[in-house]
Amino acid sequence: MSKLIDVGTDADVERTTIRKVAARLMWFVMALYFLAILDRGNISFAALQMNKELGLGAEMFGIAVGIMYFTYSLFEIPSNLILHRYGARMTLTRIAILWGIATILMAFTQGPLSLYVFRGFLGFAESGLFPGVMLLLSMWFPFVYRARYNAMFNYAVPISYIFASLISGAILELSGTLGIAGWKWLFILEGIPPIILGIIGIFYLTDRPHQATWLTAKQRDWLVGALERDAKATGVVHGEGVLKTISNPMVILFGLCNFGLFCGLASLFPWLPQIIKSFGLPSSQVGLVTAIPPVAGLIGMIVLSRHSDHVGERFHYATMTFVIAAAGFAIAAVATTPTWIIVGFMVANVGVYGTQAVFWTIPQSYLSRQSAPGAIGLVGMLGSIGGATIPVAIGRAKDASGSFTVGFLVVAGVLLFAAILIQVARARLIRN
Repeated sequence: MSKLIDVGTDADVERTTIRKVAARLMWFVMALYFLAILDRGNISFAALQMNKELGLGAEMFGIAVGIMYFTYSLFEIPSNLILHRYGARMTLTRIAILWGIATILMAFTQGPLSLYVFRGFLGFAESGLFPGVMLLLSMWFPFVYRARYNAMFNYAVPISYIFASLISGAILELSGTLGIAGWKWLFILEGIPPIILGIIGIFYLTDRPHQATWLTAKQRDWLVGALERDAKATGVVHGEGVLKTISNPMVILFGLCNFGLFCGLASLFPWLPQIIKSFGLPSSQVGLVTAIPPVAGLIGMIVLSRHSDHVGERFHYATMTFVIAAAGFAIAAVATTPTWIIVGFMVANVGVYGTQAVFWTIPQSYLSRQSAPGAIGLVGMLGSIGGATIPVAIGRAKDASGSFTVGFLVVAGVLLFAAILIQVARARLIRN
């Protein structure tokens, strides 16, 4: 199971095909996800001005963060089924244009209720983006390449947070320009690029390898053949009906693991600028300090994903990275100095982003082609539910106790439970 699958083809054709596919697809999906994370996370910096202006407490802010994941989860499976049926070009470009509009609408927030409505619309607009791209990459990259290209796609997450940390503080300084608050400028200026990228994607994306006129006939034949061999060698969930597929125990196990992963993802960034700000730093320095943990996460993701591809190991790697993520949140929970809080978040970033890259190779590779759209949609949906609930829990705990200790310990516990579940999934696959 952990051995690399032999694609059985000429090495030169394999190498040039993968390079050409990567050059064609990866910049676009990375840019797409970069902008999605930017627009998903800009509320963290907007909060430095917005929370006071709108009278938001920690729990209300947590609801605003989490409601996006809730509406995202509701439409996850339908969006993935649409992508499978109608292709990436229509689905991903529709997602990009809609979420750009949703981000701009955030600038018109007047109070908590309108904030919840606009964030909910953002979640609806983005729904299906991540599992859709995971499905897309599984249609274009054979098994042995998936961890590294999953990781490359996910590089967009820490890179986006790094850039968000560096530029969002500067945008906030526009406060008062044309009589518009800085946090409103943040939403306006960061909502325009995805609309532009979505329009580009309409003319640029290719849905399936056999439609790729930018590959030679020999390259197309190799790629289609390699993907067919992977599907026969690794597919273990074969239910073609959506209901049968999403009720499969393996799919549910993968989804619960992703629930834990999203609890970690949704806790990495929303609270960090506020925590850093509480140290007494000015907004310009808050951005610089907040950029440190995502840099660590980016480095960890690159190293771990490439080594996972090299040794062909997924399950033990995912378990290890879940544990690393849990340790990071535990350190942040009990830390009493700014230095140790940053150290905790650095460790958490390494673990969460490392898991994001390695974990998704498992549902990508162990679901048959017929099952993948609905199954990956369910896995993504359960993950988004984790993203919807954990910010509210952290915010409530913060309002009740005045600290993030309890909330971050809960995140650590959920991540440890996910580490156990990934081994349960491995044991079931071995028995099968």
